[in-house]
Amino acid sequence: MSLFTIAPASLHRLRRRLHDAVPAAAADMLQDAGFASGDALAERWRNRVAERTGLDDARRLDLRWFGPLLDELCVGLGWGSLSTTALGDRALLLEAGDWAEAEPGTADRPSCHFSCGCFAAFLTAQGGAPIAVLEVECRSHGAEACRFLAGSAATLASVYDLLAAGRPWHEAFSAEELPAALHAT
Repeated sequence: MSLFTIAPASLHRLRRRLHDAVPAAAADMLQDAGFASGDALAERWRNRVAERTGLDDARRLDLRWFGPLLDELCVGLGWGSLSTTALGDRALLLEAGDWAEAEPGTADRPSCHFSCGCFAAFLTAQGGAPIAVLEVECRSHGAEACRFLAGSAATLASVYDLLAAGRPWHEAFSAEELPAALHAT
């Protein structure tokens, strides 16, 4: 499966038009489209890992190389830089201060739905088991960075419940699971 590059402005326009036309379904539609792109990203990832490490199975990649190689791939594809942090053994935090899907200050909630679907498909393929992804902070909603959590459906359901109750997402994790920078927030 090949990847097709579009300008971030095209994705921004598509999100706005879908939200105007079918507000209740726009997020699901974008997430579904992202899921299809995640399959193509997983294929590109397997090729990149083989090229850079010699591994024929990207799932055997040592975790310390996962983040830097994923960042390299995302930057190369024009999506922006991405850092990864394990939150204990329950979730993976993906952070991007320059994520292409975000349109700073234009949304009343996190809105990188396409990326959520893309990451879910990609991480499911990489992990070999279903992985859910939830954007918990977004530059479109005024945050300094887009932050995506990846984990089991049960873990993300507890995070979603906190967010719906107006609580910070990181309350779902112990202090030992969180990076030091998030302890003060």
